Amino acid sequence: MRAIFTLIIGICCTAFNDAKSIRFNEPRSTLRGRVVFPSGSREPVESDGVLTVELQDTSLMDAPAKIIGQGVGKAIRFPMAFAVKFPPKEISKGHSYSLQISIRNKKNELLYVNDFHVSVVPTGANRTKFIDVPVVLVAKSKPKEEKKHQWPELLGTNGQEAVNIIKKETGFSQVVAIRAGSMVTMDYRNDRVRVYVDKNGIVTRTPIIA
Repeated sequence: MRAIFTLIIGICCTAFNDAKSIRFNEPRSTLRGRVVFPSGSREPVESDGVLTVELQDTSLMDAPAKIIGQGVGKAIRFPMAFAVKFPPKEISKGHSYSLQISIRNKKNELLYVNDFHVSVVPTGANRTKFIDVPVVLVAKSKPKEEKKHQWPELLGTNGQEAVNIIKKETGFSQVVAIRAGSMVTMDYRNDRVRVYVDKNGIVTRTPIIA
């Protein structure tokens, strides 16, 4: 009985190992090409650039693209060669396939990308054997400047000059010089600055938006 049980265990283990071998050694095809920017340029990329090339199934218009294969490597200088391996069994007749290129730095900031659809034929007699894919430089957005809301540097200056400076910097029309101690409304407006001055027209308080 023990011998039979041992034999069954051995068969199961062998079958499991064979299944793993088949799964991890399944046939894979390769799609090769180059990333170029712009035509003929050999401009270097940031030293920590990483190139990612994805082979995508883009057949469904209202669904995310399905990634069939992916190649990742260090991006150094244009043009740069790539090779994307993929399982042929994932390619379906009648489906559309394309390449998506991106180059990012170690902060995961996007540096370069292909800005148009790059169609490929992964398998078959008319398969894409080699392709050049141009990319464009992604414009980096400037950090949004914090809106200035007070002008301590104008304290002690001429009131009318302070008004002119604030109008120029903000574009506000509601910037007025007011004699310190005058009665004013208590409402708040984000497009108004009151410049408090003394009898000599000198700014006595830090002008603020109010």
